[in-house]
Amino acid sequence: MNASPVERDPAAAAAVPERALQELNQVAMRTVARARHRARVRIAEANPAHPPHPARTGPSRDRSGRPTTGPFAYDGAETAPPSDVAVLPGLPSWMPAVLGVLRGSSTLLRPEYAPDGTVCDFIVVGANHFELSGVERGSYDFLGKRLSETRPGVRTSGMYDVYRAALASGGPVSGDTIDYVDIIDGVLQRARLRGTVTLLPDEGLLLTNWEPIGEARLSRRIQERGRLGWAEWDLVTGRMRWSRGMRELLGLVAPPPEGYSAEESHELVGAARSVTSAKEVATDLFTVGRMVDVADLPAFVDDLRTLLAGGEVPDRELTVHVGEATRRVRWLGHAQPEGAEVPESVLFAARNVSGQEEQLRRALSETERLREEAAAEHRVSETFRKALTPPLGVLTPRWLSVSAAYVPSDSGVGGDWYKCRELPDGRVLLAVGDASGHGVDAAHRAVQQRSALAGLAYADQDAAELTMALGEVVYYGGLDTTATCVVGHLHPDSRVFRWASAGHPAPVLVRDGVPRLLEAEHGLMLGVTAHTAYQINETQLRAGDLLLCYTDGVIERRGKDLDEGVEALLAAAGECAARGRSAQVATDCLVASLLSDEAEDDATVLALYLS
Repeated sequence: MNASPVERDPAAAAAVPERALQELNQVAMRTVARARHRARVRIAEANPAHPPHPARTGPSRDRSGRPTTGPFAYDGAETAPPSDVAVLPGLPSWMPAVLGVLRGSSTLLRPEYAPDGTVCDFIVVGANHFELSGVERGSYDFLGKRLSETRPGVRTSGMYDVYRAALASGGPVSGDTIDYVDIIDGVLQRARLRGTVTLLPDEGLLLTNWEPIGEARLSRRIQERGRLGWAEWDLVTGRMRWSRGMRELLGLVAPPPEGYSAEESHELVGAARSVTSAKEVATDLFTVGRMVDVADLPAFVDDLRTLLAGGEVPDRELTVHVGEATRRVRWLGHAQPEGAEVPESVLFAARNVSGQEEQLRRALSETERLREEAAAEHRVSETFRKALTPPLGVLTPRWLSVSAAYVPSDSGVGGDWYKCRELPDGRVLLAVGDASGHGVDAAHRAVQQRSALAGLAYADQDAAELTMALGEVVYYGGLDTTATCVVGHLHPDSRVFRWASAGHPAPVLVRDGVPRLLEAEHGLMLGVTAHTAYQINETQLRAGDLLLCYTDGVIERRGKDLDEGVEALLAAAGECAARGRSAQVATDCLVASLLSDEAEDDATVLALYLS
């Protein structure tokens, strides 16, 4: 928008409808109460045999917190365990030392088996002082008790699945992005954790270690250059989390943890005794609401009501006053879980567009065009097919030819997409992706991902950063949605192809008639975690090379091993490269050799030939 700077009128600022914000606060409090109630019910239903508030009883203890009498008294190693570690008698003396040096919350668990031989619970036989929740408890509070009694939220968080997997595999098993919600002393606590569970085969015990994921690790470079940020409002705990970029955009400063002065806060890094004890930014969303310009406040309040009702705010602009500065902000919001009557959290993303409306319009024109195109083409499957197979156009380097082919499955379109575009700086963007699923829903997500990449491509980022940003789009676009992709840039001056892979099949290079898979570092699929870093792979190309990017529909066949599909692709690539010095000839040949009209999955090939 061409928005002129808004002068801040003290009289108008004084007339900000505080009543509207107070009414919104009441709506938020009701939503938080309902979200907490649902979390309590979910935990109670998963642990019907155990009360959610175990009583704190135990033996007498010394000043360091260790028992002096009773069954938990330490009974015999040459070196006493650390004061913040407790183990049951009879365990090897090295175990307390291990628990004492591990970061995060660590326990030793003994499996408890049901009559049918299945694992039904775990007994805590050792623990350190770090708590999974935001409430600190002594390490002796856990000993000898079932895990479902001391930490009922473990069963609903998915941790039990990780524990059972470690028992079954006999080796370490990792758990990423565990959403842990629990009731501690009657108070709901929540933490996002990652960790590792290891089986100690000689003792028959599990060693667990969980650490907080902490603030989302958006690339600082992307936030600074894009002047953007994100925030999450956790309705279960009532806390707000702000990214660095959002703090800077709104002029927020993170205070020290509760009870400490600003001068003392620098000494607290890594020293919190509870994995979520450090406070987030104290500023709440209603303080932000008072920054909003009077003219934009009614619409802002209505949008927040929509989000608290489980809805979505796709795209908004408003003016905020940060100190003496006035900023135009473009933002969106999304309630999670998607479609829930009572959301558990609300996600926000915002960008400062002050003074750059024209530049922003140019950068987003392609994204806006594709978004409108996708909305219009959502009605029928055939229209989606056209949206996912656009013409490639002519590239400036005359020694470079590109061609693509898309073959839908026998059930119609799917999640395949590709992108090839020459950027203003001369680089050629090449990308192939595959959104999970089949049919119109998968095609819809594919169009969204391709459109998002079209907009992101104009930022000054390398392929790894683009892939990470695209992963943000997929993760926050909905639950249980994943995708794979290869994203790369061909630099015409050096003919170096710099690319990143998010769980996608490696490209094929045919050189001197010999085909081979490119060796690469492959990252996680898009959408598995909120923020995943990717590695850059470099491939030096030269005249006569044929580069093939493709989706798994090219190599996967029902009833056949994946290696057979890869071998078939390599053989066909060698034969097709020999038939002509053209990307179009190679693409037509591969489609005729490998793909049919009755494929189980849609398939895409993007070919690049250097003459």
